[in-house]
Amino acid sequence: MAAMSTSLTEFSTLGDSRVYTYGTHSAMAPKMVLQRRKVPSGNQIVAEDVVTVLQSTTDADGNVLAPRVSISATIRRPITGQSSDVTALLAVFRDVVAGDEFANTVGTQEFLK
Repeated sequence: MAAMSTSLTEFSTLGDSRVYTYGTHSAMAPKMVLQRRKVPSGNQIVAEDVVTVLQSTTDADGNVLAPRVSISATIRRPITGQSSDVTALLAVFRDVVAGDEFANTVGTQEFLK
């Protein structure tokens, strides 16, 4: 598996959540990666991880907007499931998001073709 090319700096950790910053992060123009996990306990059999990447955006005049741009991925898997099934699904997910159709969907809200 390829190494990540974005350098992350750990910002904070609270329980099962961690926040990282990247690039030219600042309070006024945040660039962050949020990671949250739900570890199964008791009779719960599903593990869950959520990774969200977010950053600020500006308007046509260069003013930083309060709403942020964000992209999230949620991974849910039964703890008794086969890791090969998770790996196979991850390959399909990577293929979908790497495609030109996905980039078009992000910009236009059209369905994948």
